[in-house]
Amino acid sequence: MQRGRWIQASLGVTIAALFSLPAQAGELDILKPRVPADQIAAAKAMKPPFPVTADIIAKGKEVFNGAGTCYTCHGATGKGDGPGAAGMDPAPRNFTNHKFDQVRTAGEMVWVVTNGSPLQPAMVGFVSAGQITDKQAWEAVMYERSLGCGGDMDCVNGSADWVAKQPVHEESAKTASPVAATLAGGPSPLDLSLH
Repeated sequence: MQRGRWIQASLGVTIAALFSLPAQAGELDILKPRVPADQIAAAKAMKPPFPVTADIIAKGKEVFNGAGTCYTCHGATGKGDGPGAAGMDPAPRNFTNHKFDQVRTAGEMVWVVTNGSPLQPAMVGFVSAGQITDKQAWEAVMYERSLGCGGDMDCVNGSADWVAKQPVHEESAKTASPVAATLAGGPSPLDLSLH
């Protein structure tokens, strides 16, 4: 009888602990644009106002970890795991995810840094708020893209032409497995929430 109560109490504590853990929210679906439909063509057409070089990427890292304070939410290595990310739902973007670079142009990313994300209230417009300049926004985005692109400078530049040639397309979300959808920011197949 004592053993049964001990097992029941242990199970109760375990279940209570599971539901008291902070929710680990995934990032927003990489296939869903953040730029409003009436502005997306112009955003996709934007190109860096300078040649993208290793020096520009290094300057972007300085902005990311300095004036832009990007690291606060996106983490020191750009994985979306910064100290400000705790409890955020959705989680900040993981810039090391190469698939994100395959479906989003650099111009779209600069639009978000400039204006904020309508789908993530914590992502404010750092340029429109006067925290960083347009040039610094481009530098930061080039650094962010370098995290998922490795040494592929065409990927870092992220033009609409380059993105259009990539193997990951928006319609692929319809055929993705639950695990792939989770990795792309969709709902988890292991969703334990009580509705």
